[in-house]
Amino acid sequence: MQTIGIAVGEHDRLIGHLFPAEASCRKGRSVIVGPATAVPQTFYYNFCRYLAGHGFDVLTFDFRSVGQSKLRPIRDYADIGFSSWAEQDYPAVIDWMHAQHPQQPLYIVGHSVGGWMPALTRASNRIDGLLGIAALSAYWPLMARPHRYFHWFAWRALVPLSTAVFGYWPGWAGLNHDLPTTLGREFAEWAQQADFVFDARQFDARGNARQFTGHLHLYQISDDPWGTPEAVRSLIAHYPNARSAAMETLRPADFGGRAIGHLNFFRSAHKDTLWSHALKQLEAFGG
Repeated sequence: MQTIGIAVGEHDRLIGHLFPAEASCRKGRSVIVGPATAVPQTFYYNFCRYLAGHGFDVLTFDFRSVGQSKLRPIRDYADIGFSSWAEQDYPAVIDWMHAQHPQQPLYIVGHSVGGWMPALTRASNRIDGLLGIAALSAYWPLMARPHRYFHWFAWRALVPLSTAVFGYWPGWAGLNHDLPTTLGREFAEWAQQADFVFDARQFDARGNARQFTGHLHLYQISDDPWGTPEAVRSLIAHYPNARSAAMETLRPADFGGRAIGHLNFFRSAHKDTLWSHALKQLEAFGG
């Protein structure tokens, strides 16, 4: 595992970690593991090691203001939003990985926001395959009851009020990790729009998504109350030029019986079940 720094703009950088492929089974393919909102990259290290041990060159990272990429006080990131991550952070990571392995196909295993975001960035045309884990439209009526009602309250009242009072999005008001004001306000706006981020006024998500020509495979988790079949499936239509596009439902009963939910896919307890299933999908993406 190698620690790396990736420049973003003139003054910022991301901290990531590279897991080189096991030499004895090297496949000549690259993978970026994209984190969920507020989930630090350390959560994905064992999964990265697993993929590297099966021949992939793997990179994971923290978005600005999260984990090891939080290099200054949270209020100093006030103007960083999801649109900043989409327009600057993810493309910087994709560019860096391509520069390291320019001849290799590049796949992304993206968790939640890490899954719906990369193919609607300006670097979408550089992605050969996207495996989305619990990636979903966060338009609140698509979530399961009663969870959708808390989300409605959060986006209508809790997030706007807490960011105004504290100058950041406090962890107790959402995701257990303090986040920038703009991040909370953008998500609150998009979660009330039927087409979610694809109607964003901050950047051209629709246009970027049309440039995506790689394979798209989305895992809908049956016990994830946020990522219902409707919430996951609704993403697919926004990638009209994908080489292939499919949603697959994963049920705990089919993978050893352990709960999966929105977060647990990447826990080592699923190494011989869910991880091996994902490995087969990455291999199926081809070149």
